[in-house]
Amino acid sequence: MPAQAIPELLHIPTFEHLTIYTGNVMKTSVAGRSKTLGKKSNTELINAIDDTLCASLGGNKPSFRYIDQESLLEVPDLRSRSRILPEDRNDVEVTAKLFYLGEKPKDNAAYIRSSVEHLQRLLGVDAIDTFIVSLGEADVSSAWKQLELLHQQNILNKLGVADFSQKQLETILSDSSITVKPSVNQINVGQCCDMPSAMIDLARKHHIELLHNADQADILDTESLSALLQKHNIRATVKPRFVIKYHVFVRCRSVVNDKGYVVVGDSLP
Repeated sequence: MPAQAIPELLHIPTFEHLTIYTGNVMKTSVAGRSKTLGKKSNTELINAIDDTLCASLGGNKPSFRYIDQESLLEVPDLRSRSRILPEDRNDVEVTAKLFYLGEKPKDNAAYIRSSVEHLQRLLGVDAIDTFIVSLGEADVSSAWKQLELLHQQNILNKLGVADFSQKQLETILSDSSITVKPSVNQINVGQCCDMPSAMIDLARKHHIELLHNADQADILDTESLSALLQKHNIRATVKPRFVIKYHVFVRCRSVVNDKGYVVVGDSLP
């Protein structure tokens, strides 16, 4: 059938870097399918990437952008716009979570700046209300200095961490070189069903919100991402560098209006 042969004819330039914007998963079937198909905390992300690649690269009018100077392939989801109008900015709250992936990054500051710039362009905002980092193998001290700088520039408001133990929290709270302390600590429900009383007391003392979440730190790996790309006829092995998960809440209704992911990775030889 001719329609099935179209993706095979799609020509994707050889690229070194990849960025995928999933768009608003609230306006697709992704969120519902993720609840139905499995309990893994990255199911929604996997489905969102698959859905975006299908929508953007399939059919008669594939949509992608190749930036030759950067050897960068960008795959956006054009079915809905995520930009927040200036007149609506005060009515919504933007939260984001950055997942460091893979090996210890060489430049924590560059990763953080890049992730924030992606969000600013995508959502059309100057500032992020809450920014949480899942640091993985990254150095906490150097990463936090960049977060503090962005906080001082009024680009990031509340700063948070993910899956910090009591000892890790105590370390960052007692570090005199860190002037902006975390306001949030997300705890994975698989790691901790009941918050330890000592953790609760520490958080209360330092005005830190303790929030449950179902995110796994290694939210995306090379094998999974590369398999999705090859499914859609992109013959490349791509190692994820980081993933950004974002929400846009409508304050007056306390509902999520926009939810999506940005995936950034690098092609392996």
